[in-house]
Amino acid sequence: MTSYKQDGTVGPWAHEKLDCLGKYLAAYTTVLRKRSWCEGYFYIDAFAGAGKAPLRKEQAGTPAERQVQQAIFEDLVQSADDNDKSTYVEGSPYVALDIPHPFTRYYFIDLNSELTSKLNSIADEYGDTRDIRILPADANHAITENILGDTSINWRKNRAVIFLDPFGMQVKWDTIAKIATTNAIEIIVNLPVGMAIQRLLARSGEISEARRNTLNEYFGTDEWENIVYEQSTDLFGDRVDKVENSGHRLARWYQGRLKEAFGYASPARLIRNSQRGHLYYLLWAGPNKTGAKIATHVLSQGEAID
Repeated sequence: MTSYKQDGTVGPWAHEKLDCLGKYLAAYTTVLRKRSWCEGYFYIDAFAGAGKAPLRKEQAGTPAERQVQQAIFEDLVQSADDNDKSTYVEGSPYVALDIPHPFTRYYFIDLNSELTSKLNSIADEYGDTRDIRILPADANHAITENILGDTSINWRKNRAVIFLDPFGMQVKWDTIAKIATTNAIEIIVNLPVGMAIQRLLARSGEISEARRNTLNEYFGTDEWENIVYEQSTDLFGDRVDKVENSGHRLARWYQGRLKEAFGYASPARLIRNSQRGHLYYLLWAGPNKTGAKIATHVLSQGEAID
């Protein structure tokens, strides 16, 4: 689905991300269906989830007031019908399945067995008109081994879009780098600066070895440290401080890494929560100039950085 919380809910801002996804996928398949050389074009949802999720209401007020309001809202969600669009969000699987010109094949990936059971229900629902494959596996493994490792797929004659939308930092740079080597796959990726990355970056620059390793694995390098922190000298000697616009700088730097790996990268679209806090950046990367133009047009409609 989308990047949902551990309780399975999504915030109202999920609509913004899903709108971007739907617009790009619709344009993508419109173009690819006219290419006679293309044998197939696939949609790969690396964190597909349940397909739909309860909408988490964001409230104002004191923490105690918000807790009461949230409890009331959850009661409404539990009593609502599954098709009640006021309380449920149909996520990325439905967005991809319901575009005007469908993909020739769909891969829905999720490690959670309960969620893959729901994905199997979606596959049954669309089984007569869509080629849907459910992969109950870790996203990194499923992409690199089950899909990129599938020798029956000729990437000179096939194309794909991978939606990388985890709640945290599960997507390793090594996976992204392997995707780029196909020169045939585009990605739409969630860079979870506010939701996950910033929580590992202490303002003082004192980071544990475990956190540093996590960041190195995620970014594929230790260069992030020079992006986020700066050294200075004062009366007390040398010190390391986190820069004020660290999230913006990380997004711009990550965009550059994607461009270097794939050839093209879009502006980074900032997604905020209801209180205007930074959640994550949505970016596109791929080997195709036309795709870059479409993605840039879609993602630049909101708050984006070049």
